[in-house]
Amino acid sequence: MPVHDVAGYVDDSIRSVLSQGYWRVDLVVVDDASEDETLARVRRWVRRDPRVRLVEASFRDVNAARNLGITHARGEFLAFLDGDDLMLAGALRDLVGSLQATGSDFAVGGYDRLTDGRRTPPAFWIGEAHRRDRPATKVTDFPEIMVNAVQWTKVYRRWFWDSAGLAFPSGGHFQDQLVSASAYARAERIDVLARPVVAWRIRSDGSSMTQQGVRAAQVRDRFATAIGALEVLERESIPDVHEARLGQFLGYDAAVATAELPRMGGDAYIALRDGLGALAPEANHPIWNVVPAEYKVLFELVLRDDRERALEYIARGGLDLLRHGLTRVDGVDYVRMPFWGDQAAAIPLVRFRAAPRELRAFAQASAH
Repeated sequence: MPVHDVAGYVDDSIRSVLSQGYWRVDLVVVDDASEDETLARVRRWVRRDPRVRLVEASFRDVNAARNLGITHARGEFLAFLDGDDLMLAGALRDLVGSLQATGSDFAVGGYDRLTDGRRTPPAFWIGEAHRRDRPATKVTDFPEIMVNAVQWTKVYRRWFWDSAGLAFPSGGHFQDQLVSASAYARAERIDVLARPVVAWRIRSDGSSMTQQGVRAAQVRDRFATAIGALEVLERESIPDVHEARLGQFLGYDAAVATAELPRMGGDAYIALRDGLGALAPEANHPIWNVVPAEYKVLFELVLRDDRERALEYIARGGLDLLRHGLTRVDGVDYVRMPFWGDQAAAIPLVRFRAAPRELRAFAQASAH
């Protein structure tokens, strides 16, 4: 558990681990140069419970802190939790129990969001990936699980972590992407659990690292780690897995980043434009068929550096799919997003092509 200035949350996070009903826990808390009461609170836990150990560091880098914690860990299994999140009841029991039953290399569960003390579901793609238990599966059989790229939903066999050469790259953000890509590619078998195992705290002040997505450095890191993860999968897995992850990055990660355009300054926008240009394949690549039209049109505008129209597109509800209608041209379904038929904008028709998930959304809406 890496911690830095989380005095308001760290007691609950530590308590969530120690109250798992799983006595054989070795909790290594790495305090990374906290300037608030975090360190004092962890020290109190160390005095109260022999399962808690404190390591002090001054990296100011959560990835380096995690790596240091790993060197101090003594367990047969290895798990991670950020110092402001909560491990849900029974999580270790179910994750470790699954690994003991199957012999898989690591297990991955879902997660919930925690906002102002209230648990809510995660993004829909996490829910879909964890729709049911999938013991002893392979990423080649179920590449959909790669959307769960965070580390705090996983329990690894320590020998697998070490033998696979896994470690967090120091510096930057979203480095979970690189670790997860390597783990998914190198694992023989993976246990996918349907249940959520962590409540991911969404801080109301937006101060957690994963919530700071509109700064230029973080935008650059988001795309750099995506590209790095794809390179890992291209080298170490089969083409279908690489293609599936590319579609996920375009349809989810890049979409989330691009939707933040109205909150971006000039440097962040440049990082977005350049990152998207490096990630996006050629215009006729078949992977575009699975990317939603609502994002394909927006990507087109950003890629051609038409920021003004991109902002107008969002303002006109371009990211509100069901405000717009379906139409069929030559047997193909398209979504009449903003700039449909606008000759001045000159957006290629193929960018409006409906993706399967959009067709499902329209079908569900019409059914209700």
